[in-house]
Amino acid sequence: MNKKFRLSKELTFLLAIIIMPFSIAIMTKANFGLSMIAAPTYIISEKVSFLTYGQTEYIVQTLVLILMCLAVGKFRLSYLTSFITAIIYGSILDFFIWCIRDWQLEAIWMRALIFVLGMVLTSLGVALFMNTYLAPCAYDYFVRTVVEEKKLDLRKFKLAFDGVFLAISIALTLILFHKFIGVTWGTLIIAVCNGNIIAFFNKQMQKHIDFFTRFENLEKIF
Repeated sequence: MNKKFRLSKELTFLLAIIIMPFSIAIMTKANFGLSMIAAPTYIISEKVSFLTYGQTEYIVQTLVLILMCLAVGKFRLSYLTSFITAIIYGSILDFFIWCIRDWQLEAIWMRALIFVLGMVLTSLGVALFMNTYLAPCAYDYFVRTVVEEKKLDLRKFKLAFDGVFLAISIALTLILFHKFIGVTWGTLIIAVCNGNIIAFFNKQMQKHIDFFTRFENLEKIF
């Protein structure tokens, strides 16, 4: 039997919080469309000149956290950790967007390659978040918390959640720009493929990685 690779859940979180914004940054550069979750903040940041993409992210994620508290009818101090995650996520996203600002992706094959890489890395980031106790971004935290508190079907609720964000994305791009920005055929590809890619990564992680907690007292808080 092959020995599993040991990886702390705290380091897993750090990997996820770096991989996720990097993947969103390069997909934005590819300009083939973003996921229905990432699109609304991108659309707003493109219209509101004084807000960066990252700043818009933690503003929107804060609103999602407020809605989560209203949906479950309570507030826990640990919920604030997702707000901290949102700030870190948004800051790293702006950093990566700045780093790749001079990339010239004129050839369509280059844009397609970057888009596919971004989609795969996004799924990897989500799978990593699934294997850590630290609070993920507000979107995933919202789904996880509401499903647990209300005893809902995860697959159906996640599908409904994504559908709402897709509708918001379409409404925003048409109202603000009167054309499709951030939501294109690539968004549909992501919607179809992401779930399967996330499941693949998570299965491989469970098979080959032993996730352990380095700070047990910290985990009890969550």
